[in-house]
Amino acid sequence: MFAKHALYLTMKSTLDDRHLLEQGPVSRLFCKYALPSVVTVVFFGIQNIVDGVIVGNHIGPDAMGGINIILPLFNIMLVVALVVGVGSQTLVSLGLGEQNIARSQDAMTTGFWTLVLVGLLTTLLLILLAEPLTRLMGADERLLPHALGYLYGLAPFTLPLILCFYSDIMLKALGYPKVSMSIMSSAVVLNILLSLIFVIGLGWGTMGASIATGIAFSTGFLVSGRITFNRKQRLSMLKGRFRLPLLRNALYNGSSEGMSDFAASVSILIINLTVVRMLGADGVAAFTAINYINFTGVLLFLGISDGLIPVLSFNHGARNHARVRQIFRFAAKVNTCIGVCVFIVLQLFGDAVLLLFFDSRESSAFGIAEAGLFIYAFAFLMNGLNVLITAYFTALGDARSSIIAATLRGLVFVLAGVAVLPKFFGISGVWMAIPLAELLALGVASFLVVRANRTLLKPADD
Repeated sequence: MFAKHALYLTMKSTLDDRHLLEQGPVSRLFCKYALPSVVTVVFFGIQNIVDGVIVGNHIGPDAMGGINIILPLFNIMLVVALVVGVGSQTLVSLGLGEQNIARSQDAMTTGFWTLVLVGLLTTLLLILLAEPLTRLMGADERLLPHALGYLYGLAPFTLPLILCFYSDIMLKALGYPKVSMSIMSSAVVLNILLSLIFVIGLGWGTMGASIATGIAFSTGFLVSGRITFNRKQRLSMLKGRFRLPLLRNALYNGSSEGMSDFAASVSILIINLTVVRMLGADGVAAFTAINYINFTGVLLFLGISDGLIPVLSFNHGARNHARVRQIFRFAAKVNTCIGVCVFIVLQLFGDAVLLLFFDSRESSAFGIAEAGLFIYAFAFLMNGLNVLITAYFTALGDARSSIIAATLRGLVFVLAGVAVLPKFFGISGVWMAIPLAELLALGVASFLVVRANRTLLKPADD
């Protein structure tokens, strides 16, 4: 009797979710799926700032620079996880929209086993080649000890970190955005507490900060896994079969999101190398502070976009094309408003925000960061729409357009700007490269959206 009642509740929940996804008010849909994701990334942003404050004030600017040297390396590692995760999420959501449960189940399982292999191989590579990789990323003798400490602390947690984020992505696809929010937010709070203990209390340096991250998100994976590995759920990590055609499809669909992260990682690396050449370690510390702020702001846009990908994919799979366009327009307005607000705050109070990362206004690094942030802040007027458009293409399965937009925005235009602008404007040219890249990318992305709406979302199909 209890089993029948549980089955009834599951079916009722599924029907309620389907009604909301297909016909419910967009504002309510936004609150259920996008808002929890935004809350989660706000916690990530808080953690990001707190980590920067702890490291910058209790270890020093060189430690911040050392961590920033390593972050692109781990971001590149996570690109593969993001490609597989978002690609699999898209297939799962499209399958649910088409009511093809078997395909959704196999897509979920295929992504899981792929990331297990990726995590194991990456862990081995990072441990065996730690110092050569760190030097390759641009660490000099001053930054090397801090960079290696952070790398050695995080490397053993590579697999559970990857699976934590994959499990979180699957929770959203399965219709548990609030559960996802609770788990990931709790992991962030745990990360902050452990960072305070390991870095300040025990004096473990940058290694303490990375060990805190590893323990916190490994714990998050164990908690979320109680749902995503539960065979009583509609879909479960281990219920399906590994299917190579689905993996190829997932890699194609998710490649755009991976390209966004890969491009961002390469851009950070190139800017790091440029700033080191022009200003030395103080310049890297300044860019690290700016990058912390930029990352925190962009997380808001990523939260909205990531929360809406399964919603857009579901409706696209169900051929509710008018609904897809309606959701996209609503999200575009929200992202634009957020971008304008962030820009105004940074223009008026940017120096106060930067003081979180430096112990004095008199330091050379603070002066560099203050001048750079004033220019860099203009990127927020455009990057919210760019992030949304890339996710929009991914949700529709139009990886080609998404890759074009992501590559131009995060790689081609940035690298061109960094190569050319400093010759005319000095270090200001480096900070100008990002806003200019966002502006140029938005022009191209807007054209691609119009084309996609004409081809993938034909009015005749609505």
